[in-house]
Amino acid sequence: MVTGARVWLFAMLVLAVSGCSTIRIAYNQADHIVAWIADDYFDLTSEQEHALREPLERFHAWHRRTQLPEYAALLETVQQRVSAGTKLNDADWLAEAIKVRYRAVVLHAHTDAAAVLATLSDTQLVATRRHFDKINRKYVKDNGVGASADEQRRLRERRMLERIEHWTGPLDAPLETKVRDLSRGLPLITDAAYRERLRRQEEFMRLLQSRQAPDFATRLRDWLLEWDRTRSPEYQPQYARFIQARNSMYVAVLGVATPEQRAHVLSVLRRYENAFRELAAQAPARQAATQP
Repeated sequence: MVTGARVWLFAMLVLAVSGCSTIRIAYNQADHIVAWIADDYFDLTSEQEHALREPLERFHAWHRRTQLPEYAALLETVQQRVSAGTKLNDADWLAEAIKVRYRAVVLHAHTDAAAVLATLSDTQLVATRRHFDKINRKYVKDNGVGASADEQRRLRERRMLERIEHWTGPLDAPLETKVRDLSRGLPLITDAAYRERLRRQEEFMRLLQSRQAPDFATRLRDWLLEWDRTRSPEYQPQYARFIQARNSMYVAVLGVATPEQRAHVLSVLRRYENAFRELAAQAPARQAATQP
């Protein structure tokens, strides 16, 4: 599914804020997790859940065999760049590398995703819209959509601190102050980002109206691959300025981090790299059970 493809990529590549043991457990159950998310979005029937099972198992095996080694190699290169002293072009390089891995997932998965999406009923599309409404309410609360600029900055500042401390470990007072100052200085795009989120959801719902058309799989693929290029003309420059400023912030924080904090970053990256290599070498339990 659309959400499924993004779950596979970003849960593994952007690295959810959890321990490596949790990632190992979650990855080995990833086909079940993606199926659960798909059901949450589309309220699948038992027949649809059954039809989804085999494609997800195939995708999981392909992803383990071909993508996890790529993620591990990417993280190895990230460690080398961090050790050499992080620069702004390193952030640009990483963003492009993530896009390459995302593209690989979409190209491999879009046909199977389209086949399942084509079976959705109009009633299930109503369930999808209800789910969007549900997750949008949480997004509004977590990000302060419609709140004052000060409240939006406060919420963003808290998220930034949590994200950075995952990689660096606890920040000392001077560095925490610097992170807060840098976060407050970022362009404020909370409301614009929410409007873009709604626009993308509506775009997806319109795409689903053509789910039984002969070219639906191609249209789904193109929509997924044009994730960046189809942002609204009003939002695109705002978003670009924000990303550039945020990347500059991350580079600045690494530039003033203590040797211990930089070592912590490298240690976290190394643990994830090792977890991906170990997972790539493992056969799924179902596959191992069928081998002589």
